[in-house]
Order: sequence, then structure tokens, then C-alpha cells
Amino acid sequence: MKRMTRLASLLVAAAMAVTLVSGCTNSNTTKTTTVAETTAAGATTKASNGKFDFYIFNTKGENAAALQAAVDAYSKETGENIKVFSLGSGTNSSDALNTEMNSSSMPTIFSIMNIQELKGWVEGGYALDLSKAADPAFKSLVDAIPSNLYLTNDGTTNYGVPYNVEGYGYIVDTLMLADLFGADKVTAMVADVKTATYAEWEAFVLALDAYIQSGTVGSVTLSGNSYALAATKGALAAKLTGVFATAGSQTWTYGDHFLNIAVDAVFANPSAAANATPVQLDSLKGPLLAYAKALDLKTSHAAGTDAALPRGPEFINTTTASYDASVQLLADHKALFLKQGDWVYTNIEKVNADIVKTLTIVPVKMPFTAADITAPGLTVEKMAKSIPVFVPNYYGINAKSSADEQQKAEAFLVWLNTSDAGKKFVIEDMAFIPYNADPATTTLPNSLGQSILEYLKTGDTLSNAYAGAPSGWSGTTVGQKVMESYLTKPVWTDADYEAIANYAIDQWKTMAAS
Repeated sequence: MKRMTRLASLLVAAAMAVTLVSGCTNSNTTKTTTVAETTAAGATTKASNGKFDFYIFNTKGENAAALQAAVDAYSKETGENIKVFSLGSGTNSSDALNTEMNSSSMPTIFSIMNIQELKGWVEGGYALDLSKAADPAFKSLVDAIPSNLYLTNDGTTNYGVPYNVEGYGYIVDTLMLADLFGADKVTAMVADVKTATYAEWEAFVLALDAYIQSGTVGSVTLSGNSYALAATKGALAAKLTGVFATAGSQTWTYGDHFLNIAVDAVFANPSAAANATPVQLDSLKGPLLAYAKALDLKTSHAAGTDAALPRGPEFINTTTASYDASVQLLADHKALFLKQGDWVYTNIEKVNADIVKTLTIVPVKMPFTAADITAPGLTVEKMAKSIPVFVPNYYGINAKSSADEQQKAEAFLVWLNTSDAGKKFVIEDMAFIPYNADPATTTLPNSLGQSILEYLKTGDTLSNAYAGAPSGWSGTTVGQKVMESYLTKPVWTDADYEAIANYAIDQWKTMAAS
């Protein structure tokens, strides 16, 4: 096994397997320069005079503009003409990518998000075994990827270069915390929120909601320490309409990522989930009940533009509860928390460049019991203070592209990941955490990335185990059911929690058997 970077070692310690993958949303914007052509889903691509030396299909639109800028810089340096195509926030990339792969001008570099996707591309002969790459510098880049970060189905063959590592939880604006509880309390309070129990978290949410909706003043206890709300609302606190900014129309936010916390309680990594036994699936019942209760709390205290947003038709409306709308609510100080990851940094920055300087991430809490936690090395306390950190996307090389296209694509990936100019785009413009960064020595220029590094330093990380579930189980199946049957209901009961948990388990079993 290759020598691992400190970051890679920490990821292993956090029970991240060889098959680390992502549930991050795809996105929908590209920057166009010179000659541009409109393509599927209203996105745009760029190529000089309609011709290109190779083609990049990118499913991570949060970095669309930055990737285009990197390509422009590389093209200026090398003379290469490169086509870039990016899809949008919450957009399913599968159909568009399949269409492009069956066109006369296939992408040479394409995004692969998980082991389910990888299986199809390998079976179809599209995913190149990176050990067979022709470019010597690219071979060196691939050889330096720690084996625990491989995109692999068999544990040894690597088909991807990691985009980066990412993490997610509740994003919170510390300036708002200062307005609510006092500037001198913020540092201690953030630390105490991170380690607080679910019972403390629930009481915290309820106290905040009472303060926001009716001005009820009180105090909260976090990790055993008491914090008093301000006697009168400050300028920022007066803007709050709810505790959480929620993208109710985006099933991945509560189907994939939120659901993953419960899956992590049983499975150490995606590979373990992909090989789940019926007994293990049955043991998901407790964690899934906890998931349903935590989701009920979150969605019962959502912010709207002018007032609280109750569950109902508007809660799942693509206009009032979209990805962009949830980002806007946080940026406009309408909500205190947004369940998202560091990848959303650039989107928040576009809306409010000032707020991004004071953001941090705290863990998603669920009411787990000791009996719920069966994944190795985890406890209720460990899960309460940890966040998922993982590889979200990989750059794959199309084995069906010409040898010349492959070699040019490989040279670009070398430049992006090793040159000073390329790494600057990755760290500063894409706001990424490099997959080979050392958290002990790396300082990132954005608050959310730096927050993730702090979890890596302490080892308080979880995996992205849900990505090993049957394809479509978490978002398309469970997420869709939750959206249609529960996010439209004002009140949830214990019977609803049971129904959600049973449905999730039954669907996993059915989909795994098909």
C-alpha cells in the first residue's frame, strides 16, 4: 500500500473506505467565453469555433465558473481548445451524460459520483483503468493517490482522480449567534453546539423558534453550559423568520445527506452498505426512526421569505423551497442554519459576500440510542460531534476516446492538481479542499473549507455510507416518498416515523434483490 498523506490517514480513521463517493448535488451554470453553443438543460458549453481537442463533462456545477476559468487559463498556456459542460443544482446528470456518451463527440473527462455509477461505466467499457493511462506525468499523479481514496469496485483498480474532499452539516452564521447570545459567547457556544446531545439540540431549536416567532426570552443549555438569549432582538435577529433554511423541493438534501447520518450508524462506509445483509438492514430501524424524528424537528421550524414556512404545498414548491431559495434565506439572515456542505460556499458568496467570512459548520444531530449504533468505532457521543467527510466526485477518463484525446485530458488533470496555477483554481476559485491536503499545515481561504479541516484535525468525521445503497434508494425513492407523503403534512406522529423507517428498509431490500 502506498504511503498515505495525513489527510488520507485521517479519512481512514474516520471509517472511510476505498469506495468513498458523494451525494453532493449537481449544478446548473457554466461561464461562457468566445464561441458558445447552447445544449441540454439550458446549460452552455464553450469551444473555439465549435471544435475542441477534448471535452469535459462536469456534474458539479458549484465549480462550473471556476472550472471554466481554469480551462481558459490552461488553454491560453497550451493552445488547447477544450469544451466544458456543466449541469445544474439538483439536476440528475445521468440522462444528459448518457446522451453525450452516445453522441458523435463523447466527453473525454467525465464525472463519476459513486460505485453504482462506476459499475455501469466499467461494464460499458467507458471507464479507463487509470493504471493503463499513457501520460507518464499522469501515471505519477495516479500512483500518488492513496489507495483508500480509490474509485473502485474491486478494492484495487482505480478509475478516478478525486475532485477534492468535502463535508457537510448545519452551516451557521456566527454573526447571527453573536446577535442572539452576545459576541463574547460565540467561540464557546460553537464548541458546545458541536458536542451537544440531541436532547440539548432539540431544546435549543425550540427556544430559538419561540424567540423568533414570539420574542420569548430564555436560555439554552449546550454541553452542560448555559447561554441566555438577548433581552431584545438585535438588528440581525429581527430578520429571522425561522430556525432552518430548508430546500424542501430538493430530495437529495433530506433523502441523501440527511438520511446518510442514519445509514452511518450501521455501515462504516459505502462498500459495507453495498454488501448489506438482511440482518443489517433490519438493524437500520432504530437509526431510521431517529432520522424521521430529527427531520420532523428540522422541517417544523423552517424559515420563509417573510414568515415561517409551514409544511405543506409551498414547502416542496420549486420556487419557494428550492436550493437557491434556501441559500438566499441564509444569506439574507432569515434563517440561522442551512443543512449543506462546504461546496455551497461560492453560491452563498454570490448572494452575500460578507456572510461567508463568518460561517462555520456544526454536526447534524439525531436522537440515537446506544443500541442504534452498530458501525465499528462509533458511539452516540461520537456521532453527535462528527460530520461526514468524503470524496464527492471523481474525474474519470473515457476509455473510448481516442488516444490523443486521452493523453491531452490526462495532461490537463496533471496541470490542475500539481501546478501552482492549477492548484490556485482548486483552492481559491473552486473553494475546494484538495484530496491530498495536510489538515495540520493547510489553511484554506474560505470559512467552510477551514471548518471541515478542523473536523479532520480532530478525527471527528463520518463516512458517506448511503452511497453504497441501491442506486436511487436514498433520494429518488425514500426522498421522494418523504417529500410527497410527509413534507406536505403539518403534523407527524409516531406512526409516521414508523412508516418512514419501514418504507426505507423495505425499499432497500426490494431494490437490492432486483
